[in-house]
Amino acid sequence: MSGFLRTDKRRNGKAWLTVLPAGKRVEVARGVNLLEAIAVAGESVAQRCGGRARCGECQVLVRQGWRGLSKVRQAERDRLAKVQGVDPLSRLACQAALGIHNNIVVELVNH
Repeated sequence: MSGFLRTDKRRNGKAWLTVLPAGKRVEVARGVNLLEAIAVAGESVAQRCGGRARCGECQVLVRQGWRGLSKVRQAERDRLAKVQGVDPLSRLACQAALGIHNNIVVELVNH
């Protein structure tokens, strides 16, 4: 389990997510992955692997709050290495969970 989820205070907290280019801003529970949080904002992200880091279609750019997301795990790192046009700010929305940073801004890549 990631370090940012170890205390009740952090686990039960809320974070703000802004989704670009629409500029929609929503409050979501910490620990939720970006895929779910983006859906709360009323936006959709393509993904066909069911959130298992196998397709790379849910790639987003983290414009603000990178450190407030869960660590990049090996499966995500491997998939991003195979995705064309990947940016250093890229994360897979199915793998990145909201953590202690309370203001995250992501940009949808395949919108």
